[in-house]
Amino acid sequence: MKTLALSNGDLVVNSGALKTLDGPAKIRQDIALALGENYGDDPYNPAWGSVLPRYIGEPITDDTPMLVQAEVNRILQQYIANQQARLEAASLNNQQHTISTSEIIRTVNSVDVSVQWDTITVLINLTTMAGQTMMISRMVS
Repeated sequence: MKTLALSNGDLVVNSGALKTLDGPAKIRQDIALALGENYGDDPYNPAWGSVLPRYIGEPITDDTPMLVQAEVNRILQQYIANQQARLEAASLNNQQHTISTSEIIRTVNSVDVSVQWDTITVLINLTTMAGQTMMISRMVS
């Protein structure tokens, strides 16, 4: 399933048409958007977003990496559950699903959080159902 490509919050135009993303690029953009948007800001999907933006400007404690990792894991679990629900709904309605195997997360291989001064870096390693391994990096500073 394709989604519109964004760059710094703006739609990307390519040769006069809106650029779209699918496969790992779609996953990368979806997860990055979920990590960067304030939790509850979307009135149509109040469970969308993350509490990570709240860490900006806050003191970093010894617990911060663990809290960030727990939040990233919550977002990934929510994303995977949403994918599964869409696949199940299509199956129950005898419809062909619109998610390709390169857009379905098979495994979360690792979530690494590092803190350097006032910057928190999250590095996520995923594998899709198509067997593609991908990295997603997000900085909170």
